[in-house]
Amino acid sequence: MPRIEWLAPILVLAALAAPARAGTADAASVASAAPAASADPEARGRAYFGDAELTDQDGRRQRFYSDLLSDKVVLINVVFTRCPSACPLMTQHLKAVRRQLGDRFGRQVRFLSLSVDPAYDTPQAMKRFAAQQGVDEPGWRFLVADEATTRAVLGRLGQWSDKAEDHTTLLIAGNARRAHWTKLRPDAPPERIAADLRRLAGEPL
Repeated sequence: MPRIEWLAPILVLAALAAPARAGTADAASVASAAPAASADPEARGRAYFGDAELTDQDGRRQRFYSDLLSDKVVLINVVFTRCPSACPLMTQHLKAVRRQLGDRFGRQVRFLSLSVDPAYDTPQAMKRFAAQQGVDEPGWRFLVADEATTRAVLGRLGQWSDKAEDHTTLLIAGNARRAHWTKLRPDAPPERIAADLRRLAGEPL
């Protein structure tokens, strides 16, 4: 069964916005990946996350940073289409968040559901899953890649699991241009998650 993370919202990937500190593994890895002299959060974000190519549920190729992260606030979770309970339940929970966002969804905020089961999930399988959940729409991308790419992308997010059924239900939200990323409680009310996403977009609460 997927592991449920009971975490209060906290700032993550702080190294994208600050110099590396001795003894901090994440900061050190970002410092080695990002141009040392660059003060541009977007350049550091691109260097950290990479621009690996994934495929969405419509068969379109999407570069992870350039096409998916760079221009909107994003909410990221992981799923696998054979999941019997937790993934459908979380998708329905996020569907309620999507309703709370109203016309901001797709315009300011995008949802990314990444498959943690690259050996099985295909764009077609993700398309069926999204349709079954009633969330197959432009502002919500269901994404797959080969195993090496999936490991790299989810590894950067702290979300890779060798067994799909052991994945977490952790939600990661961020504004790449502002280098501001947070972990959100998966059990938080939809209204609270939507408010956090609006805050990341720079709107007052």
